[in-house]
Amino acid sequence: MNMRSYLIILLVIMVSMIFAGCLKGEKAHSDLVGTVNVENLDSATTVTYTFKNQSGKRVTVIGGASYKLHRDNKLVDEGIVPVKDYIDLDPGEDYTDKKTFPNLQPGSYSIRVEWNKTVVSSNFARN
Repeated sequence: MNMRSYLIILLVIMVSMIFAGCLKGEKAHSDLVGTVNVENLDSATTVTYTFKNQSGKRVTVIGGASYKLHRDNKLVDEGIVPVKDYIDLDPGEDYTDKKTFPNLQPGSYSIRVEWNKTVVSSNFARN
């Protein structure tokens, strides 16, 4: 085999690994579907997020939701919203929680919330 053949084989293997990882990831978080709502009140911004079990089986989620808040495309805050050690969600059941950010500076924001490998996000502005 020549060098070109080795490179083609290597490329095919890499692409296959990428697609296998994507498909595996899709299945891992397909049990939950999420929504996020942002509300600006006075000087505070409240982010309310809901994750619903859309599967036909009970889903156990361990740990809290993580979030990343960006202003003008720069990370300004990140963390975890703690919950109890685990939460069991029956089919059709949802979990709602919120995070409040006091006194955000004016600008364009985006919030990204991840829980049990399901990600929801929203863009909003503070004036």
